[in-house]
Amino acid sequence: MVQINTRVLSCMPVNVIWFADRPSLSNCLLNYYKQSSYCGPVTGYYREPFFTKVININTEVSVFEAEFDRNTAYEIRRALKDGVETSVETNLPYFITFYNLFASSKQLPGLNSSFYKYESNIVITKATYKDEDIVMHAYLVDDDLKRVRLLYSASLFRVEKATQSRAVIGRANRLLHFKDMCHFKENGYKTYDLGGYAAGTTDEALLKINQFKDSFGGTLVQESDFLPIAARLYTFFNKILKHGAFKNLYKPV
Repeated sequence: MVQINTRVLSCMPVNVIWFADRPSLSNCLLNYYKQSSYCGPVTGYYREPFFTKVININTEVSVFEAEFDRNTAYEIRRALKDGVETSVETNLPYFITFYNLFASSKQLPGLNSSFYKYESNIVITKATYKDEDIVMHAYLVDDDLKRVRLLYSASLFRVEKATQSRAVIGRANRLLHFKDMCHFKENGYKTYDLGGYAAGTTDEALLKINQFKDSFGGTLVQESDFLPIAARLYTFFNKILKHGAFKNLYKPV
């Protein structure tokens, strides 16, 4: 279990607790549970099902590698042939800058200073091609459960033509996942979590992400996110107010 002290909506202090067995009934106003293994209702919390693909890396490398589909296995070999190298990155500010450049190009939310709260539980890896860092992964690590969970993946490429860069990035990303599995296995971790799965989606973009994760094999599991009901209600009414649902409620006639 990993616990991070942070804030929700910039004003509410919350303990974000990852990978717990079951939410605690005490302090239900202050605890937000992510990927709990418990899938039943809990008084005081709103439950959202969370699906993810996990890979057992507590085996021989050849065992989990054998679950990769043919194309992924080829792309990994090709990346090695291309000269892509992988390593661990220890500079968190560098990763944040790298990720925010990627997020900006994709119109995604960037990382802010609150990400430093995770620093003691973060491992960052990267793939380098021709002396340029082109793919980076950030993992949340649980030393007790021996579980690693992909939090963020980012890619940047500035020196080759667009078509070629996409191909190199795709191969490098697959290689980095494989090398990350090997790295964490060597350091005693047992479960490699690919960071979520859009079960039942019809969105084409999410389906492509699912297909990418499926290409590494693994098992689809259901877990739970538990949000305090009070926080859920606050978020609901805050959205209503922002959209002006009550702006004419007390208008003079």
